[in-house]
Amino acid sequence: MDGLFIQITFLIISYLLGSIPWALIIGKLVKGIDIREHGSKNMGATNAFRVLGFKYGLLVFALDALKGGIILFIMKHNFFNFDLGDFVIHPLAYGATAFLGHLFPIFAKFKGGKGMATASGIVLFYHPIAFAFGLLTFLIVIITTRFVSLSSCVTAIAVLITSFFYKDNYYITIGDITITYFSIILIFICTFLIVKHIPNFKRILKHTETKINFKAINDPKEKAFLTEDEEKEIINKTK
Repeated sequence: MDGLFIQITFLIISYLLGSIPWALIIGKLVKGIDIREHGSKNMGATNAFRVLGFKYGLLVFALDALKGGIILFIMKHNFFNFDLGDFVIHPLAYGATAFLGHLFPIFAKFKGGKGMATASGIVLFYHPIAFAFGLLTFLIVIITTRFVSLSSCVTAIAVLITSFFYKDNYYITIGDITITYFSIILIFICTFLIVKHIPNFKRILKHTETKINFKAINDPKEKAFLTEDEEKEIINKTK
């Protein structure tokens, strides 16, 4: 089979995998609800955590991450020993199409999530060290601020910045500047993530953005996210 045809086929498969709306599927299987009608109405792991609880939110995150990196990983290592020919599509292209599939899923009227989990999968399967740095960054920011939106974007930007220092055999040169394909794909991802989170940033400035409630991790009766007013009410009750 022609190598280019194989690669284009896997690009299509990657997009279709990215389009699988796991938050929607698990919401219907677990609670019989359409997650698009609850919480933030977003089909991502954060809203799954908000609506379905920590356990299922974590499951949605893992599945969204897997769909972002599985085809990338397979093609990066060529597990099936395909004869790809002289023109080899970079593995990150499969991650990019899965990411676009998550944002614009064909199985959900092209209205998907914001892409953080899927982006995490791309980084994990392509550069595990970068993923570990990103995870550490996310934990620091989320513990400090409790804003998932802010933590996601700060993490993406931090990983992008550090990517300029990673060595990679695949790069382009513009004048005196050399930039790797990994950095290029992260610029692409960061752009979408920031644009998708603009409404969240506006709410942060207006003090109306909800913060994660860590108590909900161990206690399903607790609300996963709290507004500023709800937090004040809880504090007043404990006085």
